[in-house]
Amino acid sequence: MTVLPSCANCGTALNGPFCSNCGQKASDLHRPIWWIIGEFLDAVFGYDSRTFRTLWLLFAEPGEFTRRYLDGKRASMLPPFRLFVIASIVFFLVLQVTDIAIVAFSVKTETAAKLTPEQVQEYKRVTGGVATIQSGDRIQSIAIDLFVRADAAHRAPLTPVQKKYLEDAQRQMAADASKEVKGDDPATTGWLRSVTARVIKGYERALADPIALNGPLNVWLPRLMLVLVPVFALLLSLMHWRPRVFLSEHLVFSVHVHTVVFVALSLTALTVALVGDSAFLWAVWLILLVYLWMAMFRVYGRSWWLTSIKFAVLIFVYSIVLSIGLALVFVVALSEL
Repeated sequence: MTVLPSCANCGTALNGPFCSNCGQKASDLHRPIWWIIGEFLDAVFGYDSRTFRTLWLLFAEPGEFTRRYLDGKRASMLPPFRLFVIASIVFFLVLQVTDIAIVAFSVKTETAAKLTPEQVQEYKRVTGGVATIQSGDRIQSIAIDLFVRADAAHRAPLTPVQKKYLEDAQRQMAADASKEVKGDDPATTGWLRSVTARVIKGYERALADPIALNGPLNVWLPRLMLVLVPVFALLLSLMHWRPRVFLSEHLVFSVHVHTVVFVALSLTALTVALVGDSAFLWAVWLILLVYLWMAMFRVYGRSWWLTSIKFAVLIFVYSIVLSIGLALVFVVALSEL
């Protein structure tokens, strides 16, 4: 790289690669295209030795990246929020390239003739499906699957009987919700009916085309994550108030944890695209839980038993918050499909 004798921006004499007056980089842009590409990658992604050092610390030594960053050793690592943004972008790009449905519906069918009435009720209770529809001698449980390849997703157009079931459910949901909110107010009732109608329509489209749901989810999930990062930091601050730790430090740790989650989900999507099955997903969640415990142990320096207690409380509360957030995002995504 050619270093100029004076700053091209303000004319100050240079004594290094940056201007001491305005801070502009003292480089000559009359360079080959490959150099310009390298500069772009470095400016946007920090694509240099810091990238590999940061990734190594982030994954090989849980919590070490956060601890070094908070200790002031930052010049050799990527900024936390930039890393978080890159990881989130990569995740949604991977979904687009691999044609993986984040959420897909699967239909399980049982013959009612083989089951006693008690078994039918038990089946409907334990299947965990979004809706269980009984048609003739068949019981169909429509359940949610995560990370499904488009060519492996079950496309299930609704039958006339199932559509009638959903229409009845729609009317019942609107009626119950309107009574709980503002009684029989026409405006509220009309709005609730409109929302439930859009959700049901989106549900029908998602059954026929699971990948279509990725569109609105790709819009709302990043927004949810931007909310969850400070929420996670706030929960950490409530559990680590002695000795004092600033909220900004918890926020750095939260950003790092959610960055790891995005990278893990990206690798999960790639693996599902290659092997065609997401049965290993439970192992991913387990690894992430172990990672979080190890990171908390290293960053906050508490004993293993105190770390375990705080970890259990954190996971319990955050799981509730996460479930509520995902449910709201899912409903909104269905209504926009």
